[in-house]
Amino acid sequence: MFEIVHLAFTHFPADTRVKREALAGVGLGGQVAVVVLRGPAQPAEEDIGALRVIRLAGGKTRGGPLTYLSEYAAFVWRCRRLLTRDPRFRNVRIVHVHTLPDFLVWAATPARRRGARVILDLHEVFPEFTAAKYHGLLGRAAAWLARWLERDARRRADATITVNQPIEELLASRGIGRAERVLLVHNSADPDDFGPPRQPETASRSGRLELVYHGTLTPLYGVDIAIRGVALAAARGAPVHFTILGDGPERHSLTRLAGDLRADLLVTFEAPIPQRALRERLARADAGIVPTRLNGMTRFSLSNKLLEYVHLGIPLLAARLPSYERYLGEDAAWYWTPSDPEDLAQAIHRLATAPPEQRREVALRAQRRLEVIAWPYERDRLVALYRDALKGPWEVVPSTAAMRRAAPPSP
Repeated sequence: MFEIVHLAFTHFPADTRVKREALAGVGLGGQVAVVVLRGPAQPAEEDIGALRVIRLAGGKTRGGPLTYLSEYAAFVWRCRRLLTRDPRFRNVRIVHVHTLPDFLVWAATPARRRGARVILDLHEVFPEFTAAKYHGLLGRAAAWLARWLERDARRRADATITVNQPIEELLASRGIGRAERVLLVHNSADPDDFGPPRQPETASRSGRLELVYHGTLTPLYGVDIAIRGVALAAARGAPVHFTILGDGPERHSLTRLAGDLRADLLVTFEAPIPQRALRERLARADAGIVPTRLNGMTRFSLSNKLLEYVHLGIPLLAARLPSYERYLGEDAAWYWTPSDPEDLAQAIHRLATAPPEQRREVALRAQRRLEVIAWPYERDRLVALYRDALKGPWEVVPSTAAMRRAAPPSP
């Protein structure tokens, strides 16, 4: 009989946030289940460590809005039916719902009626996501609907989790008409996957600057801008090489772009590798590129890749997003203007000509600034929330952002 269940429209164990948070609850003594999508060649059920993974049929494609809605709705219905009919979920005490979509919280209704606590984990902000993805009248209508769904989901939940301070403050600015318990849990690198924080090195291992990007290849993440910037930097004499470690819908177009720019020898594409192998592979790089495009959604984002590079002591070439500057400051990365390959090429040149000690100091500065959100601290806060939920009725504790907004102005 499961005590904690995670619902997530994603694949497992590929989604590292779901994996980290599910494992956090294992030490509380009860059984933990994770309900996710079933990928190709994956079993319907299996045990991964102490977790029971249940995979449901369903697609996750990158189509139009109707495709998204139909896939979301089908998964929500299957999750709800599972929690209604499967006797293993009869005595669930916590349902931890991961978004997107926000209305996945509806699937937790059967368990909530039996007394379970519902935790809503907002990985993204749905209204900003839809507004950035769809433009014009469709985008405005989708954003309005998404905002209504977000509010409804937050009202249905006993607690809401956010992933960074900008999103926490954004949610505090749009109340839900009642008190809300909000917890901030960052997407910090898990030492179980990446080992302890790694000390930055003082010099390159080769005669050229080795840059790396790892993750999904979609337009939002700006890998095309990174390729153009690398090509420009190399054309101006910078000894640079760029490895792209990942897959996604843009892989073929990115490969063609590298060929069109005659950058085949400068850019190498590698297949994704398991999470536990990333530490050694990424550690061979002299810097990590975080080329995310800036829009209404990403201005509130804090890249997982950025946090992982910092954990591994790898200097950052980062697009100048407001949230990145907020967490790191101006002097803990080599910034460049988002979507501007010319400015990226200049940043690459500044990094390539920086003395080894300067590179090391900048990387150390980033590590020190993010020490306060290291995963062991974040995990302990999440476990404390679980313990409160398992004990029974709890007091609603306003978020830090909500308290700041409610505080009277200083005299």
